[in-house]
Amino acid sequence: MKIEQLQQLLQIVAEGSMNEAAQKLYVARSSLSTSMKNLEAELGAPIFERTTRGVTLTAFGRDVYQQAQEICQRFSFLQSVPKAGRRTHLSVSSLYCSLANDAFVELYSRHFEDGLTCNMEECMLPDVLRQVSTGLTEIGVITIFSDIESLTMRRIEDAGLEFNLILRRPLHAIVGPNNPLYSKTEDGVTLEDLRDYPCVINYASPGDVSGERVWEGQGRRNAEVLVSDLGSALKIVERTTAISIDTYDAETYQMFYAGNRSRFLPLKDAPLDCKLGWLKIKGRGLSPICEEYLQILQEKARSTGC
Repeated sequence: MKIEQLQQLLQIVAEGSMNEAAQKLYVARSSLSTSMKNLEAELGAPIFERTTRGVTLTAFGRDVYQQAQEICQRFSFLQSVPKAGRRTHLSVSSLYCSLANDAFVELYSRHFEDGLTCNMEECMLPDVLRQVSTGLTEIGVITIFSDIESLTMRRIEDAGLEFNLILRRPLHAIVGPNNPLYSKTEDGVTLEDLRDYPCVINYASPGDVSGERVWEGQGRRNAEVLVSDLGSALKIVERTTAISIDTYDAETYQMFYAGNRSRFLPLKDAPLDCKLGWLKIKGRGLSPICEEYLQILQEKARSTGC
């Protein structure tokens, strides 16, 4: 049983509908339904009666609901306890941002002898919003792509959060030494230059999902290679003529994937770009260690030259 399941239960009861609760929680309705079925299986009895008009609590469910209310209230109280006298701690949610990871490593390298405790979790946008808005993490680092910017900003506002811009990040093509474009001396490449090369899509990364959207309406490319991690994507690009599309993180990639010889070439006619920024709860201040982390992140972002 997870605290998130109990929070989901409270939201479902508040809305009276699985669909409405899923929208408020920014999760898929199927995921929310599965979460509740898992909770029922763990507790050994049904919590909800499901009808075409929505969901209602069973007698057992009403008991569970009362306990969930109490547990979530206590959990919220513990999160609000002042941190004076406690160890310095930093918690960050990241929308799969390598610069955020790099800054996190740098911060811990500075303070590991001071007893710093910290955690960094990479997750999708709905989870970043949930973790920051509930206080599970102090801030969230995200990239907002221009094709869905208005929707993303509305979600951030609905979650009671504020977005703070660090910088804009144009898209680049990543090419390896076996690709003829590798030796290109001009200022960047176009989609037409890239069209006939295999395109590597790292489907675990929101950046590559948007890289895939770059090709919408642009005609078919040579092939599509799906991988689930950045390391494999970069190795394929380095050893073949395949290309990938991402934001400019050459220094960070080199640090975490030493030996990679890929080049980042500006994509001159990219139909979208993105903003790098961080989220926090509106009106809430930041801890000194978090402010230091953001300073490191901003310095690293500026050093990319984008």
